[in-house]
Amino acid sequence: MKPDDAAIGKAAAEFRSALDAIDDRHWRAVYIDHFPRGACGHCSELLALFLLERFGITADYVCREFYSDSGDRETSHAWLEWNGLIIDISGDQFEWPAVIVTRDRGRYDLGVGEQRHPFELDPSWWSQQCLRIWSAAQPFLSDRHSD
Repeated sequence: MKPDDAAIGKAAAEFRSALDAIDDRHWRAVYIDHFPRGACGHCSELLALFLLERFGITADYVCREFYSDSGDRETSHAWLEWNGLIIDISGDQFEWPAVIVTRDRGRYDLGVGEQRHPFELDPSWWSQQCLRIWSAAQPFLSDRHSD
């Protein structure tokens, strides 16, 4: 049985809490000096594996560019989408909520140049960029694999 939106929201919040609990040195080792600023790609990849393990679902990794009203590029941002649900655990770098699980596309559709692909673990990138963070987060996660 696939999870509902509430179960995914609960899992996303649990995973973000685990990331908040780890020592900053794990983030600095992958050149993220002010978590969550600049960590949206990492967070999305880490959360995608967590959701795959927890629920057996493969979310899409989505990234878009965001521009000011004057046309200047302001930033890019990455998040997950699954079954029409947006799952973002690093929105607070933009003064949004830290965990966003919604079907409201409002702020996300303001971005352009979408890059989207189903999550697939890249062993080389993962070992260099995510494994240390993943390992550090594990003690802060529940052992339950379904809700």
